Amino acid sequence: MSIELEKYKGQSTRFTCPKCGRKHSFTRYIDTETNIYIDEKVGICNRAIKCGYHYTPKQFFESSGVHRFSQISTNNLAYKIHNNISKEKISDNLCQSVDKRKELIPIKQIDKKYLLQTISKPSNFLTFLLNNFPKDDVERVMLDYFIGGAKDNRVVFWQIDSMLRIRTGKIMQYNALTGRRVKSGVSWVHSELKKQNILSNDWQLTQCLFGEHLLIKYPEKSVMLVESEKTAIIMSLYQPNFNWMATGGLNNLTENKIYPIRKQQITAFPDLKCFELWQSKAEEINHRIGSKIELSHILEELATKEDKEMGLDLADYYLVVND
Repeated sequence: MSIELEKYKGQSTRFTCPKCGRKHSFTRYIDTETNIYIDEKVGICNRAIKCGYHYTPKQFFESSGVHRFSQISTNNLAYKIHNNISKEKISDNLCQSVDKRKELIPIKQIDKKYLLQTISKPSNFLTFLLNNFPKDDVERVMLDYFIGGAKDNRVVFWQIDSMLRIRTGKIMQYNALTGRRVKSGVSWVHSELKKQNILSNDWQLTQCLFGEHLLIKYPEKSVMLVESEKTAIIMSLYQPNFNWMATGGLNNLTENKIYPIRKQQITAFPDLKCFELWQSKAEEINHRIGSKIELSHILEELATKEDKEMGLDLADYYLVVND
């Protein structure tokens, strides 16, 4: 891993400072081998005197070391679901509507055999879903989003675009009982494949929206946009009449990610404390590429002061209401 401050390549490489809130003044630290940011808050504000914010990678890694938590045995039902879904069914589902794909553009992709390998494995996140939702509904979203499993019962959220190219997989850990994310860091399938010398070191990642591929399977559905992959999946269980997609991070509402769905009617649900940031980004993106992003005010209207301090998202409200 080679970490350094990201080189300036225009305003898209400078972000809002997490301390002073100044736009385009914050430079993040990036892993130059994978082009992945260490964390959205790890970086330095260029307003050295007026702000002085500087959160280094060393500080981040020291403060966010692997949490020790009790090992939770995986619900056997997770294994049963995986065993009852053949890899042929997953493969067919991934390749459906191939005739609707446009001409491919030169974007690096990952062989689908690595996705298929994860489908046979359970995860704590899947166990959480099975403990809170009907089995048939969980099976539906598993097939829709290709929810995979990795070592130590981590979940794999695959990024597949509207041309059915597998961009990468985001590997995360969740608590099987609460569904809360375990802050033990994020890994990526393409990074793991590089470590195994399956992908070359010059393989470059280009991310897309999580769930972008649903445009092919459900072209008639409107797009609902949230921040996290978990929220997209949970909302798809509660509100299956929409294509729920996720940016994968607060600052990942970008022109490049929205461009493939720019012709869709898009409703965005920013997490609490993030409304103004997403509103500013949405207005800029709409102006530049003619997209139709509209922000929902529902969380702002429902939220208490405590809710805002916690930064709750849409899924948090649905889980509480339906508990």
